[in-house]
This record gives sequence, C-alpha cells and structure tokens, in this order.
Amino acid sequence: MRGHISKWGPVTFEESLGFVKKVKSRDYMLYLSLFDILSRKEQIPLETYQELFMLLRNHEDLREELERFRPKCRQRGLYTPNSFWMSILLLPLVFLSVLLAFDKPFSYLQQVAN
Repeated sequence: MRGHISKWGPVTFEESLGFVKKVKSRDYMLYLSLFDILSRKEQIPLETYQELFMLLRNHEDLREELERFRPKCRQRGLYTPNSFWMSILLLPLVFLSVLLAFDKPFSYLQQVAN
C-alpha cells in the first residue's frame, strides 16, 4: 500500500518522507518544531521520541504514525547519546526535514559548492 506506514518491518525512506510531508502540510510551525527536535545531536533516541510525541499531542493521527518510528527497547544497557539506534531510527527524518526546508535543495547545494 503506497502512502501507508507499515506496522511491521523496518521504516522505509518513502514512509519517512510521507510522515515529514504530512507534518509540513498540516502545520508549518509544527514542522519547524519537529525539525528542531530531530536536529539535536546529544539527545537519547527515546527522549527524542517522547518529545515528538508530546509535540504532536493535538494530532492523534500523526501520533499514531509516529509510533512506527519509536525506538525499540533494549533488554540490557541504556541508550547513549551517540547510539547506533539514533542514526538508524531518526536520521531519515532529519535528512528529509533538511531537504524539505529548502524549495530546491539540490540547486542550493550547487550554489554553495560554487
């Protein structure tokens, strides 16, 4: 099913992109807050998820979709700020947020390179 976030299996790039686009089209200020939270480097993945969950408190459908990105609990040890899971679970959202922040991201990158 296109555009639908699968309940099982790894999160795809298409699912991440769809979620970020949905937030941006719903409320631009909400999108900017999402981008701000995801761009913090020293945050533990579970804390990031909890902060995003609170951010979306008035958007039940977005909260349900966000559950798909929730970090899996580990049986032993705690998450660390530089956790492998941070990059696996949240990096696609950060990347997509940066891309969507610019109208023409690739043109912008070419201008910066020149």
